[in-house]
Amino acid sequence: MNHEYFMQRCLELAKRGSGFVNPNPLVGCVIVNDGKIISEGWHTAFGKDHAERMAIGLLPNKGILSDSTLYVNLEPCAHFGKTPPCSSLLIERKVKRVVVGMTDPNLLVAGKGIAMLRENGIEVIENIGNQDCLELNRFFVTFHTKKRPYIVLKWAECANGFMAPSPKSRFQISGPETQTITHSLRRDVSAILVGVNTWNIDKPQLNNRLWSGTSPQRFVVDNHLKGNYHSDFVGNSQVYILNSLRNEIVENVHYVQLHFDENFLKNLMVLLFKLNINSLMVEGGAFTLNEFIKHNLFDEIHRFKSKNLRLTNGDLAPEIKANLVSTQELPSDFYEVFKNTSSL
Repeated sequence: MNHEYFMQRCLELAKRGSGFVNPNPLVGCVIVNDGKIISEGWHTAFGKDHAERMAIGLLPNKGILSDSTLYVNLEPCAHFGKTPPCSSLLIERKVKRVVVGMTDPNLLVAGKGIAMLRENGIEVIENIGNQDCLELNRFFVTFHTKKRPYIVLKWAECANGFMAPSPKSRFQISGPETQTITHSLRRDVSAILVGVNTWNIDKPQLNNRLWSGTSPQRFVVDNHLKGNYHSDFVGNSQVYILNSLRNEIVENVHYVQLHFDENFLKNLMVLLFKLNINSLMVEGGAFTLNEFIKHNLFDEIHRFKSKNLRLTNGDLAPEIKANLVSTQELPSDFYEVFKNTSSL
């Protein structure tokens, strides 16, 4: 049986949950009998049925499971959360064989689901397409192994390396295709962060209005509360203001007091972990971006570099010390993705 082929189908299905399942993982499931897929499922949204439960629920003849193989890219859960444990369901339905892409890093599972299946006579095959499975759920893995969100830095810069003019003003560097891609990236992450200067000058909405899915939670770094947080500026969704002066909630504005010292980013990671934020996109200016880079606290960089636009002075874009993994040529820009393999 071609295990890799069916696992790739699981991953294709899992991606359908992008932007809807955070902080849960992306999971797809296929059920195979006599070499053919007889049912499919995926985790559609946070709090909804898991992929295995959906695939089994759509199967008209549940009795065929005793002679079928179930493929899933993440180990079936073994604990009660928003839904009952999937391992118990597979045991109850007497599934013959389960093929798993990766072990669940969540300590509530962490091999317990696989152990339950084997203890009840179900054959389990592990680590099929493991690297692809890890890559798909890198947010989830980082959150549970490093106790912090997966961090994506994103910016646009001119052909000669400037990312903002001097004096500071709202300035569009990249083309319309870049904006669409940016919104698709926002759709995938749990939260987005900017500095107060970006908030005041660019007046960003920080949502994914050009792409379907849930918009990320918004965070602004504003030590001395210099930002504009009037209701008409903030909009209808909540925004967290990270500052050193206030700790209160006023309508949609959540003022969160933190110490602004050498441990600020460490304290921020603790806060985001408590808030169940498994992924963070940083779209701030050069200072904010450089702070994350200086502390080696990032996992990916998405850079949009203009082909022709130039500035004579202003803020220089950060220097990148990471591995280039992909390049795409757009009509007005080059879109590059870098990965940091040594992040803290």
